[in-house]
Amino acid sequence: MLLSTKLYITENSGLLRFSGETHRDYLQRQTSNDLGRLGPQRAVPSLLTSAQGRVLEYFTLLQDGESLLMVTQPGHGHGLAAYFQKRIFFNDQVTVQDVSADWAQIELHGPQAAAALAKLGVQAVPELDGLAAGNWEGHPLHLLTQAGYSTEYSYLLLAPAAAPALLAELGLAALEHNQRELLRIEAGLPGDPEFNHQYTPFELGLDRLVSTDKGCYTGQEVLARQVTYDKVVRRLARLSAGEPLSPGQRLLAEGKPVGEVTSAAVSPQHGPLGLAVLRRPHDEGGTQLATEGAGEVKVEAGN
Repeated sequence: MLLSTKLYITENSGLLRFSGETHRDYLQRQTSNDLGRLGPQRAVPSLLTSAQGRVLEYFTLLQDGESLLMVTQPGHGHGLAAYFQKRIFFNDQVTVQDVSADWAQIELHGPQAAAALAKLGVQAVPELDGLAAGNWEGHPLHLLTQAGYSTEYSYLLLAPAAAPALLAELGLAALEHNQRELLRIEAGLPGDPEFNHQYTPFELGLDRLVSTDKGCYTGQEVLARQVTYDKVVRRLARLSAGEPLSPGQRLLAEGKPVGEVTSAAVSPQHGPLGLAVLRRPHDEGGTQLATEGAGEVKVEAGN
C-alpha cells in the first residue's frame, strides 16, 4: 500500500475511437458488459471473450461527444483496432480509429489523489467507474476512477502537449512499473499475466464486467452456463509465501496440482506474494498449499 500519492505515466498507451451510426450497437454485440450503463458521467469496463468464454482483452469504454473511446491495455491499441475492423460487416456503419498518439494516459495512485486533483480544479473525484470531463490549459481532459491498486486510483486522459505542464503542477513522484505490479498483486487484481486466454471472467473475479441480462456476444452462452449451473470451478487467489514465488510454478494439494502461480512479487510489508487461479475449494482463505521445490504457501482471505 502506498503511503504517499504517486503518478504512473503509461508508455505505449492504447486508445481507440468508435464512431458511426451503429457503433454503439456494434460494440454491444462484441463485449461482455452492458453499454446501456454508459453516460456522460459513467464509464463501463468490459471484456472481449472467446467462444469458450475465456478473457481475450480488458478495456474501459467512455463517451466522448457522439463517439466512444476505448482505453485498452498498454500497447494493445493497434491490435485491437485490427480485430474490430475485421468484424465490421456490410450493414455496420462503424469507424474504428487508433487515436493512441492523441492522448497521454496518467494514473494517480495513493491516499492523497483527491488533494492532487484539486490542483487541477477537480472538486469531487468520481466514484468507481465515474467519469468527469474538463479542460487543462485549453486542452480537453477526462478523469476516470477505476477499481484500483490502492486506496485511490484515478486515471487521466489528456493531450500529450498538455502533459508536461500538468505533471509540473501536480509535482508528484513517479511510480515505477514494478511498483505498480506490486500494488496490483497486493490488491489481488488480475493483470496481463492473467489475461492469457486461459481463464473466464468469473475465474478471475471480474464478475462485475459481465452483464447477465444483455443480448448475445461471443462467449455469452458459456458464461451464462457457468452462472446458472455453478460451473465456476476455480478462482483467482492471493498467496503469501516464505520464499519468493515464480510465475508458472505449480501449486499442490496432497501432491496433486490445483493451479499455478501467474504473478509474483516481493512486498516490503508482506514479504513474497503471488496470484494463482486455484481449483475450488483450495482458493479459500487460510488454505495451505505446497509448491514444487519451494516450500509452502498460504491462500490469503478475501480474494
